[in-house]
Amino acid sequence: MIITKEILNEKVPMDKIPTRLDSALNLYTNIKYKMKKGLLLYNSSPSTWNCLYSFYETKHKFTINEYHFFTNAPTYGELIKEYQEIYQKIYEQEKGFTKEVRKEILINEYKKTFQLEKVSIVEELEPIFELKYSKSQKVWTLYYFENYVANTIENIYTLLNQKLYEQKILPLNHSNHKIDGIEIGSNIPYMLSVKTNLQKLNKNTIEIED
Repeated sequence: MIITKEILNEKVPMDKIPTRLDSALNLYTNIKYKMKKGLLLYNSSPSTWNCLYSFYETKHKFTINEYHFFTNAPTYGELIKEYQEIYQKIYEQEKGFTKEVRKEILINEYKKTFQLEKVSIVEELEPIFELKYSKSQKVWTLYYFENYVANTIENIYTLLNQKLYEQKILPLNHSNHKIDGIEIGSNIPYMLSVKTNLQKLNKNTIEIED
C-alpha cells in the first residue's frame, strides 16, 4: 500500500510492521512518438516479477534487513519519519550518497544500461513510500522510491530500439494497471495520480520525429 498523507496518523497493523527497509532510484522518460505519448516502462525481470517498471537503479540503493522500529505500535507517519532519519544518517552522511551523488549514479547507470550518450535530469517527482510484502524476502518491507524525470536524451533512437528488456509505452493515466496483460508496478499509478507529477512529466516530454 502507498502511504498517503491521509493515513499518516493511522496505526500500522501489528502483523504488517515492516522488518526491512529498501529503496530505489527511478528515472521516468515521457515520450511522444508515432501518435503515442507516455512513459517508457520495462519488464526487467520477467522470470521473477513479470512486472513493468520505470528504469530503476538498485546497485547503490539503501537497504537494511532485520530492522526493528523504535516504536512498538507506530503510525504510518512515524514509520516514514524514522526511515528518513536512518536514511540521512547512514546513507547520506556516513556513506556519502547525497542527492547530487544519487542523481549522478542514476544517470550513469541509465546511460550504461542502454548505451546512451547525453542524459539530463532537471526535475524531481514526488517521492513515494510504500509498505509492501516482499515476495522475494518474505517480510513486510518499507520502500522509498525517489523519482526523477529525464528531459534530454541525446540518442533517443538507441533507447527506443533497445533489445535488453521488453519495453512498453504507458499513457499518463493513473487508471491503467496493466499493459498487454502485464502488471504495472504498484507505485506508478499512484505517481500518475499526483497533479504536480503530471505537470512535470508533460513539461519534460521528449518529442521524437517519425
